[in-house]
Amino acid sequence: MKAAVLRRPLHIAVEELPLPALHVDDVLVRVKSVGICGSDFHYWKTGMIGDFVIREPLILGHEVSGEIADLGHAVSNFVRGDRVVLEPGVPCRRCRFCREGRYNLCPQKRFMSDPPTNGAFAEYVAWPSDFVYRLPQSLSFDEGALVEPLAVGVYAVSRARIRCGDIVAILGAGPVGLLTLVAAKSAGAGEIFVTDVDGWRLEKARELGATATIDARGDPIAEIQELTQGNYVDVAIETSGSTDATVQAVKATRRGGTVVLVGLYEKRQFTYPLLDVVMKELDVKGSIDYVNSFPASLKLMASKTFEAKSLITHHMRIDDVEKGFRIMAEDSRHRLKIMIHP
Repeated sequence: MKAAVLRRPLHIAVEELPLPALHVDDVLVRVKSVGICGSDFHYWKTGMIGDFVIREPLILGHEVSGEIADLGHAVSNFVRGDRVVLEPGVPCRRCRFCREGRYNLCPQKRFMSDPPTNGAFAEYVAWPSDFVYRLPQSLSFDEGALVEPLAVGVYAVSRARIRCGDIVAILGAGPVGLLTLVAAKSAGAGEIFVTDVDGWRLEKARELGATATIDARGDPIAEIQELTQGNYVDVAIETSGSTDATVQAVKATRRGGTVVLVGLYEKRQFTYPLLDVVMKELDVKGSIDYVNSFPASLKLMASKTFEAKSLITHHMRIDDVEKGFRIMAEDSRHRLKIMIHP
């Protein structure tokens, strides 16, 4: 099969590789659409994210949809030709975190495209069948590939415990931020403010239902104060990975409110307004991946209450994966989700 292999930072080689091994509980999926994620970009750019360091060639990509090409002999709930999406994190199913239902925290979790687990920038990928979901006929493969980043937003909203009528700020209008907007709106948020430094992305946020959009290059806290008549927001969700935005999230949130951090930060440590957190008695929560969020995300995607395909700005063949990463590095204008079609 053909696969795009990260050989070293800033260099991907398209190679011919054997089909992945198919275990008894696996399905072999012929990949149709797979999006480039911000985490893929971090690996391509630096070769690492936190404690995950690429030490040998790796196939990236984990936002994936396709059709089943083959089945392990113990798989009985799928047939060849089924259209599916894959949940890319597979836990051990036995540890304390798995047994508590927080399998996203499993220390033994294999996550597609986190080293040493290969991802889906390839013609085929094998994956455990219990983390595979049928894609409704009403959804395209491109929409199926967007279910994974939507699940990130759905889970972040559940971490925030957004209630009907809450005022929410989402910091960052990239794909995850925009899909978090969709999830917050679905959860019943009353008003949603979105901040970003890119005017075109803010326009996308307005199209998806943001109550107001704010240019983060100005004074977003003053604008939120004005929009809320001095009451600030109930919930702030930071999705951009900007250290400045993490500080703004604290400043924008009312006393007793909630801050959820979703973005991946280039620095492990940076200055943070902890006294504000204490004095305002804020709940500050991390949010990593998702837990049981794919079924709800598939239903939300299938509801057709938003135009998911409008988030896809580029379509490329597997031979052009490197070009996709360079577009992310060099040109943010009119660029959201880059979709690869192996």
